[in-house]
Amino acid sequence: MLFLAACATTHTDSGLTGPKVAQNPQYNPGNFRPYTVRGKTYYPRVPEPGHTETGTASWYAGESPNTTTADGEYFVADGISAAHKTFPLPSIAEVTNLDNGRTIRVRVNDRGPFVEGRVMDLSRGAAKALGVYATGTARVKITWLGPADRMQTAPIYAAPASRPDDDQRYIVQLGAYSQKDNAERAQDRLADARINSRDNLYIVYTGPYTGAAAAETHRQAAIDAGFAGAILVHSD
Repeated sequence: MLFLAACATTHTDSGLTGPKVAQNPQYNPGNFRPYTVRGKTYYPRVPEPGHTETGTASWYAGESPNTTTADGEYFVADGISAAHKTFPLPSIAEVTNLDNGRTIRVRVNDRGPFVEGRVMDLSRGAAKALGVYATGTARVKITWLGPADRMQTAPIYAAPASRPDDDQRYIVQLGAYSQKDNAERAQDRLADARINSRDNLYIVYTGPYTGAAAAETHRQAAIDAGFAGAILVHSD
């Protein structure tokens, strides 16, 4: 995989415990390609260290142990991570709950939220640490500190980075279940969902779709239908 060296200097350490800003960062160029969700196009970029945003944060959790983030990392619901629409992946941000004053650092490794007026999705672990878990949402201040080191563990199910003229085919994986009954219940929740058996798991999915942008639109529809852990997977 090719990488793009970061051009911005990192933010001065604030003294908080948590993930550290990388000293010699490298970014995956695929994470900087514009993408469109629900008719709106987003342009990922590297902000100036110390860049701040204020708005509403929510939290999300995955249904499947095989769920991966937009950066291709395993999504650990009880870990300290977050999703942002345009921050480079992966990176480190400082998040303050303006309702109770709590501040933590999070690893930004996913895309979202795509609900109007929201600036960040927190993992369940981050939501608990910030005191957002019970309320569901909170007013937050986000400060981008700098890039994060890339994790070395490769994901099990991850779609390859798409090209601008992407003609590859993708499915939207809704979940992976060890019990067929659970998979069938998940399938019943979406009219076009299917089941495929693989590696002693029952994979529930929709598609295939041509191009990652089109597939992402269907992934967001699946999220709206309650499949918070839906991911894109390359279709052979």
